[in-house]
Amino acid sequence: MNWEKVFDVCYWKNSGLREENMEQFLTQWNKPLTEQEIAEIMRSQRNPFPESNPLHQLYKPFDPAKWTIPDRPLPPSYLDFLRYADGGEFENGNRYFQFFSAGELREMLLAYEFPEYMPGAVPFAMDGCGNHYIWDMRIPWINGEYPILVSHSGNLGYEDAVIIADTFRELCEGTTSADDILNG
Repeated sequence: MNWEKVFDVCYWKNSGLREENMEQFLTQWNKPLTEQEIAEIMRSQRNPFPESNPLHQLYKPFDPAKWTIPDRPLPPSYLDFLRYADGGEFENGNRYFQFFSAGELREMLLAYEFPEYMPGAVPFAMDGCGNHYIWDMRIPWINGEYPILVSHSGNLGYEDAVIIADTFRELCEGTTSADDILNG
């Protein structure tokens, strides 16, 4: 696919991912959490309720040791895109993309606690308004693609997520903003 012709605007992009880095990425992105990652997530948890709030006593931190990351392949169309741009900012019409680099994908998955709030979901980009573009990997792919959801980072959950595209290419060629689709 000629990615140069897909987007109306390329604000910036990283160089494409080299094959040796691609192989490393593909073997690392969905490994089980390390002890260090678990400890870091545990340290970051805070009771959001003040002591005067009755919910303060009910708060229980979650256990990231129970999290799983989908053991499914990434779409070939996305891997092709990574060979073109290992992260970057692009726009089509009113649809804006901030694609994570291969090195950021796992980091963002864990930072936003997707395995807790949306098990089986893998975020790969944002839209600049706090919305994530997410593969729904709860079911096997169809023709090398997963449905793509959009969900706001402050309200992660399948019940409030909306399907924005059936394929990575369809997402990239779309022109309606994620906000308009999510709140439409």
